[in-house]
Amino acid sequence: MPTPHRLHLWRFHLPLTAPLDLGAVTLDQREGLLLQWEQDGAPCVWSEISPLPGFSPHDLETCLRALQGHLEPPGPLAERLGRDTRDLPPEVRFGIEAGLLQCTTALPPPRPLPRCRLLRHDDPARSGPAPESACIKLKVGRATPRADRDTLLGLLQRLKPGQRLRLDANRSWSLEDARTVLEGMDPQRIAFVEEPLRPGLDYGPWPGISAVPFAWDETLRAGTAPFPAKTLDTPGLGALVLKPMLTGLTETQRLVTAARTRGLQVILSAAYESNLTLDLYARLADYWGLPGPHGLDTFSALGHALLAPIESQPEHRQRPICPREALEPLGTWT
Repeated sequence: MPTPHRLHLWRFHLPLTAPLDLGAVTLDQREGLLLQWEQDGAPCVWSEISPLPGFSPHDLETCLRALQGHLEPPGPLAERLGRDTRDLPPEVRFGIEAGLLQCTTALPPPRPLPRCRLLRHDDPARSGPAPESACIKLKVGRATPRADRDTLLGLLQRLKPGQRLRLDANRSWSLEDARTVLEGMDPQRIAFVEEPLRPGLDYGPWPGISAVPFAWDETLRAGTAPFPAKTLDTPGLGALVLKPMLTGLTETQRLVTAARTRGLQVILSAAYESNLTLDLYARLADYWGLPGPHGLDTFSALGHALLAPIESQPEHRQRPICPREALEPLGTWT
Protein backbone atom coordinates (compact mmCIF):
# COMPACT_ATOMS: atom_id res chain seq x y z
CA MET A 1 0.00 0.00 0.00
CA PRO A 2 1.16 3.62 -0.51
CA THR A 3 3.21 5.37 2.16
CA PRO A 4 2.37 8.93 3.26
CA HIS A 5 4.28 11.73 1.53
CA ARG A 6 2.64 14.73 3.24
CA LEU A 7 1.16 15.22 6.69
CA HIS A 8 -1.17 18.09 7.67
CA LEU A 9 -2.05 18.97 11.26
CA TRP A 10 -5.35 20.59 12.24
CA ARG A 11 -7.08 21.53 15.48
CA PHE A 12 -10.82 20.92 15.84
CA HIS A 13 -13.57 21.97 18.25
CA LEU A 14 -16.85 20.06 18.40
CA PRO A 15 -19.83 21.31 20.44
CA LEU A 16 -21.53 18.97 22.90
CA THR A 17 -25.26 18.42 23.09
CA ALA A 18 -25.07 19.31 26.81
CA PRO A 19 -22.29 19.96 29.35
CA LEU A 20 -20.45 16.70 29.98
CA ASP A 21 -19.78 15.97 33.66
CA LEU A 22 -16.69 13.77 33.92
CA GLY A 23 -16.39 14.02 37.68
CA ALA A 24 -13.22 16.07 38.06
CA VAL A 25 -14.07 18.35 35.11
CA THR A 26 -17.10 19.41 33.08
CA LEU A 27 -16.67 19.91 29.33
CA ASP A 28 -18.76 22.16 27.10
CA GLN A 29 -16.90 21.16 23.92
CA ARG A 30 -14.60 18.41 22.67
CA GLU A 31 -11.35 19.52 21.13
CA GLY A 32 -8.42 17.69 19.67
CA LEU A 33 -5.85 17.42 16.91
CA LEU A 34 -6.40 15.84 13.52
CA LEU A 35 -3.68 14.42 11.29
CA GLN A 36 -4.36 14.29 7.54
CA TRP A 37 -2.18 11.75 5.76
CA GLU A 38 -1.71 12.26 2.00
CA GLN A 39 -0.62 9.28 -0.10
CA ASP A 40 0.18 8.93 -3.81
CA GLY A 41 -2.65 7.22 -5.62
CA ALA A 42 -4.87 6.70 -2.57
CA PRO A 43 -7.46 8.68 -0.61
CA CYS A 44 -6.14 10.66 2.34
CA VAL A 45 -6.33 9.10 5.81
CA TRP A 46 -7.33 10.85 9.03
CA SER A 47 -6.19 10.10 12.58
CA GLU A 48 -7.00 11.85 15.84
CA ILE A 49 -5.14 12.98 18.97
CA SER A 50 -7.68 13.82 21.68
CA PRO A 51 -6.60 13.62 25.34
CA LEU A 52 -9.62 13.46 27.65
CA PRO A 53 -9.49 16.02 30.49
CA GLY A 54 -9.66 14.34 33.88
CA PHE A 55 -8.49 10.99 32.44
CA SER A 56 -5.39 11.84 30.40
CA PRO A 57 -2.21 12.84 32.24
CA HIS A 58 -1.30 15.16 29.32
CA ASP A 59 -3.34 18.11 28.04
CA LEU A 60 -3.81 19.05 24.39
CA GLU A 61 -1.00 21.64 24.35
CA THR A 62 1.46 19.07 25.76
CA CYS A 63 0.41 16.62 23.04
CA LEU A 64 0.82 19.29 20.37
CA ARG A 65 4.35 20.14 21.49
CA ALA A 66 5.30 16.47 21.69
CA LEU A 67 4.03 15.80 18.16
CA GLN A 68 5.80 18.85 16.74
CA GLY A 69 9.04 17.85 18.44
CA HIS A 70 8.73 14.35 16.99
CA LEU A 71 8.22 15.62 13.44
CA GLU A 72 10.52 18.67 13.31
CA PRO A 73 13.97 17.00 12.89
CA PRO A 74 15.21 16.95 9.27
CA GLY A 75 15.02 13.91 7.07
CA PRO A 76 12.44 12.06 4.98
CA LEU A 77 8.93 12.03 6.44
CA ALA A 78 8.85 8.22 6.49
CA GLU A 79 11.99 8.17 8.67
CA ARG A 80 10.55 10.69 11.13
CA LEU A 81 7.31 8.75 11.37
CA GLY A 82 9.27 5.57 11.97
CA ARG A 83 11.17 6.95 14.97
CA ASP A 84 10.70 5.42 18.42
CA THR A 85 7.46 6.76 19.94
CA ARG A 86 7.69 5.18 23.40
CA ASP A 87 8.44 8.52 25.12
CA LEU A 88 5.47 10.28 23.51
CA PRO A 89 2.11 10.72 25.28
CA PRO A 90 -0.15 7.75 24.45
CA GLU A 91 -2.63 10.00 22.64
CA VAL A 92 0.16 11.16 20.30
CA ARG A 93 1.29 7.57 19.83
CA PHE A 94 -2.29 6.67 18.94
CA GLY A 95 -2.51 9.42 16.32
CA ILE A 96 0.72 8.31 14.64
CA GLU A 97 0.05 4.58 14.95
CA ALA A 98 -3.56 4.86 13.74
CA GLY A 99 -2.50 6.85 10.68
CA LEU A 100 0.30 4.45 9.77
CA LEU A 101 -1.97 1.44 10.24
CA GLN A 102 -4.61 2.85 7.90
CA CYS A 103 -1.95 3.76 5.32
CA THR A 104 -0.37 0.30 5.31
CA THR A 105 -3.17 -2.16 6.15
CA ALA A 106 -6.40 -3.02 4.34
CA LEU A 107 -8.87 -2.68 7.22
CA PRO A 108 -12.52 -3.69 6.73
CA PRO A 109 -15.02 -0.86 6.20
CA PRO A 110 -16.83 0.52 9.26
CA ARG A 111 -20.11 -1.21 9.95
CA PRO A 112 -22.62 -1.16 12.81
CA LEU A 113 -21.61 -3.47 15.65
CA PRO A 114 -23.09 -4.29 19.08
CA ARG A 115 -22.68 -1.43 21.56
CA CYS A 116 -23.31 -1.21 25.29
CA ARG A 117 -25.81 1.52 26.23
CA LEU A 118 -24.23 3.86 28.79
CA LEU A 119 -26.28 5.08 31.77
CA ARG A 120 -24.34 7.93 33.33
CA HIS A 121 -24.95 9.13 36.89
CA ASP A 122 -27.53 11.72 35.71
CA ASP A 123 -29.32 9.56 33.11
CA PRO A 124 -33.13 9.48 33.65
CA ALA A 125 -33.18 5.84 32.54
CA ARG A 126 -31.50 4.89 35.83
CA SER A 127 -34.92 5.09 37.48
CA GLY A 128 -37.30 4.94 34.50
CA PRO A 129 -37.97 2.28 31.87
CA ALA A 130 -34.84 0.31 31.00
CA PRO A 131 -33.29 1.03 27.58
CA GLU A 132 -33.92 -1.53 24.85
CA SER A 133 -30.25 -2.36 24.40
CA ALA A 134 -29.17 -5.95 25.13
CA CYS A 135 -26.17 -4.56 27.04
CA ILE A 136 -26.45 -1.70 29.54
CA LYS A 137 -23.56 -0.10 31.42
CA LEU A 138 -24.48 1.50 34.74
CA LYS A 139 -22.18 4.08 36.32
CA VAL A 140 -21.95 3.62 40.10
CA GLY A 141 -19.71 4.90 42.86
CA ARG A 142 -20.85 8.48 43.42
CA ALA A 143 -23.68 7.50 45.78
CA THR A 144 -23.34 5.42 48.93
CA PRO A 145 -22.94 1.66 48.41
CA ARG A 146 -26.46 1.09 49.79
CA ALA A 147 -27.93 3.63 47.36
CA ASP A 148 -25.99 2.06 44.48
CA ARG A 149 -27.34 -1.35 45.47
CA ASP A 150 -30.91 -0.02 45.52
CA THR A 151 -30.44 1.53 42.06
CA LEU A 152 -28.96 -1.70 40.77
CA LEU A 153 -31.74 -3.88 42.18
CA GLY A 154 -34.38 -1.56 40.74
CA LEU A 155 -32.80 -1.65 37.30
CA LEU A 156 -32.43 -5.44 37.40
CA GLN A 157 -36.16 -5.74 38.09
CA ARG A 158 -36.94 -3.65 35.00
CA LEU A 159 -34.67 -5.55 32.63
CA LYS A 160 -36.20 -7.80 30.01
CA PRO A 161 -35.04 -11.39 29.41
CA GLY A 162 -31.73 -11.41 27.59
CA GLN A 163 -30.62 -7.97 28.79
CA ARG A 164 -27.39 -7.90 30.77
CA LEU A 165 -25.69 -5.25 32.90
CA ARG A 166 -22.14 -4.02 33.20
CA LEU A 167 -21.18 -1.81 36.14
CA ASP A 168 -18.47 0.86 36.25
CA ALA A 169 -17.36 2.10 39.68
CA ASN A 170 -14.42 4.23 38.46
CA ARG A 171 -12.12 3.00 41.25
CA SER A 172 -14.37 4.27 44.04
CA TRP A 173 -15.04 1.27 46.34
CA SER A 174 -13.35 -0.47 49.21
CA LEU A 175 -13.64 -4.26 49.40
CA GLU A 176 -16.48 -3.86 51.91
CA ASP A 177 -18.26 -1.38 49.59
CA ALA A 178 -18.02 -3.95 46.81
CA ARG A 179 -19.43 -6.64 49.10
CA THR A 180 -22.33 -4.35 50.08
CA VAL A 181 -23.30 -3.60 46.48
CA LEU A 182 -22.72 -7.03 44.96
CA GLU A 183 -23.67 -9.51 47.67
CA GLY A 184 -25.92 -12.18 46.18
CA MET A 185 -25.82 -10.66 42.67
CA ASP A 186 -26.11 -13.13 39.78
CA PRO A 187 -23.13 -13.12 37.37
CA GLN A 188 -25.51 -14.33 34.67
CA ARG A 189 -27.23 -10.94 34.88
CA ILE A 190 -24.19 -8.75 35.65
CA ALA A 191 -21.34 -9.42 33.25
CA PHE A 192 -18.68 -7.61 35.30
CA VAL A 193 -17.94 -4.53 37.38
CA GLU A 194 -15.34 -2.26 35.85
CA GLU A 195 -12.61 -0.80 38.09
CA PRO A 196 -14.41 -1.42 41.40
CA LEU A 197 -11.54 -0.82 43.86
CA ARG A 198 -9.71 2.31 44.91
CA PRO A 199 -6.14 2.69 43.60
CA GLY A 200 -3.66 0.64 45.59
CA LEU A 201 -6.14 -1.92 46.94
CA ASP A 202 -5.37 -5.59 46.43
CA TYR A 203 -7.66 -7.56 44.10
CA GLY A 204 -6.46 -10.87 45.58
CA PRO A 205 -9.51 -11.25 47.89
CA TRP A 206 -12.00 -10.55 45.08
CA PRO A 207 -13.19 -14.17 44.52
CA GLY A 208 -14.30 -14.22 48.16
CA ILE A 209 -16.16 -10.92 47.75
CA SER A 210 -18.36 -11.65 44.73
CA ALA A 211 -19.02 -14.15 41.96
CA VAL A 212 -19.34 -11.17 39.58
CA PRO A 213 -16.01 -10.75 37.75
CA PHE A 214 -14.17 -7.44 37.66
CA ALA A 215 -12.71 -5.67 34.64
CA TRP A 216 -9.74 -3.32 34.33
CA ASP A 217 -9.58 -0.05 32.43
CA GLU A 218 -7.58 2.68 34.22
CA THR A 219 -5.45 0.01 35.95
CA LEU A 220 -4.03 -0.93 32.55
CA ARG A 221 -2.67 2.61 32.19
CA ALA A 222 -1.71 3.31 35.79
CA GLY A 223 1.98 2.44 35.44
CA THR A 224 4.62 2.67 32.78
CA ALA A 225 3.69 0.80 29.59
CA PRO A 226 3.84 -2.01 28.73
CA PHE A 227 1.42 -3.38 31.32
CA PRO A 228 2.81 -6.66 32.79
CA ALA A 229 0.95 -9.47 31.02
CA LYS A 230 1.35 -11.84 33.98
CA THR A 231 -0.84 -9.50 36.08
CA LEU A 232 -3.75 -10.49 33.82
CA ASP A 233 -3.72 -13.86 35.60
CA THR A 234 -5.25 -12.25 38.72
CA PRO A 235 -8.18 -14.44 39.92
CA GLY A 236 -11.57 -12.83 39.34
CA LEU A 237 -10.48 -10.77 36.33
CA GLY A 238 -13.00 -11.31 33.54
CA ALA A 239 -12.49 -8.56 30.97
CA LEU A 240 -10.25 -5.76 29.72
CA VAL A 241 -11.84 -2.45 28.76
CA LEU A 242 -9.38 -0.87 26.34
CA LYS A 243 -9.38 2.82 25.40
CA PRO A 244 -7.00 2.93 22.42
CA MET A 245 -6.81 6.75 22.43
CA LEU A 246 -5.54 6.81 26.03
CA THR A 247 -3.44 3.64 25.73
CA GLY A 248 -1.82 3.87 22.30
CA LEU A 249 -2.69 1.54 19.45
CA THR A 250 0.35 -0.75 19.65
CA GLU A 251 -0.09 -1.27 23.39
CA THR A 252 -3.83 -1.87 22.85
CA GLN A 253 -3.11 -4.60 20.32
CA ARG A 254 -0.58 -6.21 22.67
CA LEU A 255 -3.19 -6.30 25.43
CA VAL A 256 -5.78 -7.77 23.04
CA THR A 257 -3.37 -10.62 22.28
CA ALA A 258 -2.51 -11.17 25.96
CA ALA A 259 -6.21 -11.21 26.91
CA ARG A 260 -7.03 -13.75 24.20
CA THR A 261 -4.45 -16.21 25.48
CA ARG A 262 -6.14 -16.05 28.91
CA GLY A 263 -9.75 -16.27 27.73
CA LEU A 264 -10.57 -12.73 28.88
CA GLN A 265 -13.23 -10.68 27.14
CA VAL A 266 -11.98 -7.56 25.33
CA ILE A 267 -14.11 -4.44 25.01
CA LEU A 268 -13.04 -1.41 22.97
CA SER A 269 -14.11 1.74 24.78
CA ALA A 270 -14.35 5.33 23.58
CA ALA A 271 -13.04 8.49 25.29
CA TYR A 272 -15.51 10.85 23.57
CA GLU A 273 -13.55 10.89 20.32
CA SER A 274 -14.95 12.10 17.01
CA ASN A 275 -16.89 9.98 14.55
CA LEU A 276 -13.68 9.40 12.57
CA THR A 277 -12.11 7.49 15.46
CA LEU A 278 -15.34 5.71 16.42
CA ASP A 279 -15.52 4.41 12.85
CA LEU A 280 -11.89 3.31 13.13
CA TYR A 281 -12.72 1.41 16.34
CA ALA A 282 -15.52 -0.39 14.50
CA ARG A 283 -13.03 -1.36 11.78
CA LEU A 284 -10.51 -2.55 14.38
CA ALA A 285 -13.14 -4.64 16.17
CA ASP A 286 -13.77 -6.47 12.89
CA TYR A 287 -10.07 -6.72 12.04
CA TRP A 288 -9.16 -8.09 15.50
CA GLY A 289 -12.22 -10.34 15.72
CA LEU A 290 -13.75 -8.72 18.81
CA PRO A 291 -17.51 -9.39 18.88
CA GLY A 292 -18.47 -6.91 21.62
CA PRO A 293 -20.74 -5.38 22.74
CA HIS A 294 -18.28 -2.48 22.84
CA GLY A 295 -18.24 0.71 24.88
CA LEU A 296 -18.73 3.09 21.98
CA ASP A 297 -21.98 4.74 23.08
CA THR A 298 -20.45 8.22 23.38
CA PHE A 299 -21.21 9.88 20.04
CA SER A 300 -24.64 10.98 21.27
CA ALA A 301 -22.81 13.51 23.49
CA LEU A 302 -21.33 15.28 20.43
CA GLY A 303 -23.39 17.86 18.59
CA HIS A 304 -21.58 17.51 15.26
CA ALA A 305 -19.74 14.92 13.20
CA LEU A 306 -16.26 15.78 12.00
CA LEU A 307 -15.80 16.12 8.21
CA ALA A 308 -18.28 13.34 7.29
CA PRO A 309 -21.26 11.44 8.74
CA ILE A 310 -20.52 8.58 11.11
CA GLU A 311 -20.68 5.26 9.25
CA SER A 312 -20.80 2.75 12.12
CA GLN A 313 -23.80 4.30 13.94
CA PRO A 314 -26.54 4.85 11.32
CA GLU A 315 -28.95 6.40 13.84
CA HIS A 316 -26.55 9.38 14.11
CA ARG A 317 -25.86 9.89 10.39
CA GLN A 318 -28.02 13.02 10.24
CA ARG A 319 -25.88 14.95 12.71
CA PRO A 320 -24.61 18.33 11.41
CA ILE A 321 -21.12 18.21 9.89
CA CYS A 322 -18.14 20.26 11.04
CA PRO A 323 -16.46 21.01 7.66
CA ARG A 324 -12.76 21.28 6.89
CA GLU A 325 -13.13 25.07 6.68
CA ALA A 326 -13.85 25.11 10.42
CA LEU A 327 -10.53 23.41 11.27
CA GLU A 328 -7.54 25.44 12.43
CA PRO A 329 -4.37 24.64 10.41
CA LEU A 330 -1.28 24.06 12.56
CA GLY A 331 1.37 22.83 10.16
CA THR A 332 2.44 20.61 7.27
CA TRP A 333 5.34 18.16 7.02
CA THR A 334 6.79 16.55 3.89
